[in-house]
Amino acid sequence: MPELPEVETIVNDLKKNILKKKISGVEILKKKIVRNSPQTFKKTLVGDSFQKIFRRGKYIFIELKNADKTIVVHLRMTGQLIYQKDKKIVAGGHSQGDELEFSNKHTHVIINFKDKSQLFYNDVRQFGFWQLISSDEMAELDNKIGIEPLSREFSYVYFKNLLTDKNSNIKSFLLDQKFIAGLGNIYVDEALFLSRISPYRRLNTLNNKEILSLHRAIKNILAKAIFSRGTTFNDYVDASGNKGSFLAFLNVYQRDKKKCKRCKKENIKKVKIAGRGTRYCPACQK
Repeated sequence: MPELPEVETIVNDLKKNILKKKISGVEILKKKIVRNSPQTFKKTLVGDSFQKIFRRGKYIFIELKNADKTIVVHLRMTGQLIYQKDKKIVAGGHSQGDELEFSNKHTHVIINFKDKSQLFYNDVRQFGFWQLISSDEMAELDNKIGIEPLSREFSYVYFKNLLTDKNSNIKSFLLDQKFIAGLGNIYVDEALFLSRISPYRRLNTLNNKEILSLHRAIKNILAKAIFSRGTTFNDYVDASGNKGSFLAFLNVYQRDKKKCKRCKKENIKKVKIAGRGTRYCPACQK
């Protein structure tokens, strides 16, 4: 699943291509992907245009210019957004094979623009979705999503207070989107490694030094991943059809049974925590 850096990369690149283009038609090829009636969805979009696209956690929001509506998109495991005009292809999400195809058997939604360009939504496993929501529904969804970890508001003091009076393990807490938005399995494991904290640790056992170290690690790992345009995994490609380069910087993810880069004493161990595969160094992370 694309995490915060991958979704941020997709949004930053697509906003250069899909905004202010008049929508001439909408094709819904798989009804369950769109959580509105096909008639309502099409009627609202045709004749309008996208005026703004932004990320909130792992969600993509696309505001319409005329209608007081916003499209919310979640790529989930295998969703992919591809913009195509003539020979230009701009993609973000998971590729559907060795070749980048902007329309194939896994294409479920097509947005046609007046200038003959198109935006495709492909999804092999069909876990992702599109939904047209009102401003009230958007506010309600926003309230369910935690703080943005790269925002100014996500300070050390805020993070410390967020941990107060909680007793879950740190891995489960960091994956919970109602506390911190956009963190996923890869970057949680990497941040815990950098801060030398075991994913099993209970929140009430962390001291101030460890909390500060983890806070810095979360911000640094996400900023570096965005700069590197995300991590290459499961054929993830960015909006230019290229794979992210953050894979080269990973310390624990996909390094099961390999020697720890830092201590050189133990192999990276893989366990399951909160239902997710979790990698850590038993020697470095206490």
